[in-house]
Amino acid sequence: MKRLLFCLVSLIWLAALSAHAEDATEYFEQAMKSSMANKKIKYFIKALEVDPNLAAAYEKRGMLYYYQEKYDKVIQDFENYTRLVPDDGEGFRMLAMGYLYHGTYDAAIATFTHALKVDPHLVSALSYRAEAYRRSGNGEEAVREATKAIQRGGDPRVVADAYITRAKVYREIGRQEQAVADIRASLQIDPRTWFYRYVSGYANLEDIRGAGLIAILVIAAVLIFKFSLRAPKKEE
Repeated sequence: MKRLLFCLVSLIWLAALSAHAEDATEYFEQAMKSSMANKKIKYFIKALEVDPNLAAAYEKRGMLYYYQEKYDKVIQDFENYTRLVPDDGEGFRMLAMGYLYHGTYDAAIATFTHALKVDPHLVSALSYRAEAYRRSGNGEEAVREATKAIQRGGDPRVVADAYITRAKVYREIGRQEQAVADIRASLQIDPRTWFYRYVSGYANLEDIRGAGLIAILVIAAVLIFKFSLRAPKKEE
């Protein structure tokens, strides 16, 4: 009788777990189908209330918080995500990005370093670690790290960002010619990065400080598009 009772309780418990898992998956799928960021977040919250170990929900919600610039929440979600998925270097990189834009630079540097230990090929972690060093006041290390990222190559946007970081350091220490050269190199590699940051207004105030730098940007952009676009043919 006791054995039968134990089996019945076990079956009920397993059925309840299965139902909870299905509910969490259903909320997660509804979040993925939704086109509104805030609605997605609400569904991810519901999914995590049902299943606090649903790693993908932390990852997806953390990315939404990142684009909303809610960096304290980015940190919370990617701390949970990396706890559940400790072999994902990109997860640690996103956690470090949260620390970087939250202004917790020592934590950002340490987490970027750990991301590179998990995935040594993650050049973006190297590039943004350079920016963390720059913001923390270590310009020499920032230049060294940015140069490494540039030499490693890969994603054009990541390399362009490394040039931007190095240009900022050069500008800060008065090496204007080298700053201009790096800005031009960044533009040539990925003009979309500059368009996204400066034309769409995404850049922070630190990035757009200095009228001279912006003037260089405009002149370089004009020259690039002038020589890259062919004149239209005249109609017969």
